[in-house]
Parts: sequence; structure tokens; C-alpha cells
Amino acid sequence: NRGIAWSAKHEYDLAIADDDQAIDLDPENAKAYYNRALAWANKGDNDRAIADYNQAISLDPKYSDSYSGRGLMWARKQELDRAIADYDQAIGLNANHAIAYHNRGLAWFGKGEPDRAIADLDRSIVLDPKDA
Repeated sequence: NRGIAWSAKHEYDLAIADDDQAIDLDPENAKAYYNRALAWANKGDNDRAIADYNQAISLDPKYSDSYSGRGLMWARKQELDRAIADYDQAIGLNANHAIAYHNRGLAWFGKGEPDRAIADLDRSIVLDPKDA
């Protein structure tokens, strides 16, 4: 949890160090891999983030946020089909995952599918109407 606090302060190296320690103590802790993936993502290291999301998913395949996070990394790498597949997984696990709908909408837009983008963005707005 201290790693999460460090990330909130934008101290990603310190967050990663704490997440490393948590993983050393409990290598089966999917949330620690997920948290470290977030820190790597915030540092712009998409490949390390993907590796940690993969590990988090292998340990807890029902945690929708790991798919959504990995989808964002694929989108950053312009691998939009892979991103959409991950957003589909996240939404399949949690039909109320507003961020996954939002990000999938952006991926559809990037693929030149504005109608699909609007449908997903509309759903995101319904789920989280205060997200500007």
C-alpha cells in the first residue's frame, strides 16, 4: 500500500521499489504486480507494464482492471486490436467498467470506427457522468 501512496505522489521509482518488496514477500500477490504495472505505465515503460499486467492476469484472471490497464499499454503502442481485445475482457468481467468503455471508444476511433467509438463513449458517460 505504501507503493500506491508513492505513486500518488508521482514518486514512481519508490513505488516500484515497494512493489518489488511486496512481490518478494508474496510472489502470488496479483495486486502487487498490478500496482507495479501502474507505476511502470506512469514512467512510460509500456513493455514492463505489460509484463506486470500479464503476471497479474495469470495470478488473478478475473481482475478486470488488469485487462483494462494492459489494454491502455497496447493502445500506447498503437496495437489497437490487442487493446480492444483487452477492453473486451475487462468489460466482460465488469459490465460497469467505465474506463474500459472510454478507452475502447478511443481505440475504435483510432481504427476509424466512429460509430463504435460513440457507442462506447456514450456507455462510459452513462456509467460515469461526472467524468469530463
